[in-house]
Amino acid sequence: MVGTPETADALADFLLSEGALGLVTEDAAQEPDGIRIRASFCATPPVTEIVARLARYRDSLKTLGLAGGENRIAVREIPSEDWGRAWKAHFRPLPVGRRLVIAPPWEDEGFPTDRCVVRIDPGMSFGTGHHATTRMCLEALEAFMDEWDSVPGPRVLDVGTGTGILGIAAAVLGAERVVACDTDPEACAAAARNLNENNVRDRIRLFHGGVDVLTGERQFDLVVANLDTTTFCPLVKILRGLLAPRGRLVVSGILVEEEATLTGAVAASGLRVISGWIDGEWLGVTLGQEREKAPSG
Repeated sequence: MVGTPETADALADFLLSEGALGLVTEDAAQEPDGIRIRASFCATPPVTEIVARLARYRDSLKTLGLAGGENRIAVREIPSEDWGRAWKAHFRPLPVGRRLVIAPPWEDEGFPTDRCVVRIDPGMSFGTGHHATTRMCLEALEAFMDEWDSVPGPRVLDVGTGTGILGIAAAVLGAERVVACDTDPEACAAAARNLNENNVRDRIRLFHGGVDVLTGERQFDLVVANLDTTTFCPLVKILRGLLAPRGRLVVSGILVEEEATLTGAVAASGLRVISGWIDGEWLGVTLGQEREKAPSG
């Protein structure tokens, strides 16, 4: 579809909230002030219903006085074997934070020597660093690693790993041990390929399933969860049980309008909000134990 500078971010976020597997925005040269938004969905959801909801959302933006033009919506079926070729045309290296650059495997151009390269082939999964929620998690992960002053590095859990981007970033930034899990078999397959691509397969344990499959896994210094409110809130008490006494839980994927729901679930879990940040319509927070043991000595 075609949006405008005033509506592009809102429309992109809406498409991702509807389950888009990937999304690209680009200038539409033939449209005055136009921005083309390409979103990809798997065949399972009824795309016609998504289009209808998108049209209603577009119209609601107009009622708020946001210039939207015609915002034409078009649907095209892409065979699964062509997915990779479609992404290669749009996925470019992306610097994130101070120390990371996210790049596809086929990009061979030189990268700054002061940045750690995380190579991601999205396959059919979400997580290339281009969306605000992934960037927020990566930046919070980097900040946590920068503050870690012990040897060995921290133990990290990546819940809903998708392409594996957060777990891989933790490994290349110096985590001692990383565990990643996802309930989607396509995501696990994509993550496994990306672990191999980044030569971190021996440092990351990948599980197909939810956190209930992590039997015997305890005491993570950092848990990262790029999940929506519906998925995250029922898990927050379980994730608290996986935290080390002074561990941190980073969650993104929360719409700003759902902050009250998140706050209620956090309060009931015995965790507390340490910091929070907003990027567009999205909220990210870092959580910790309500009472933390004082450092010994």
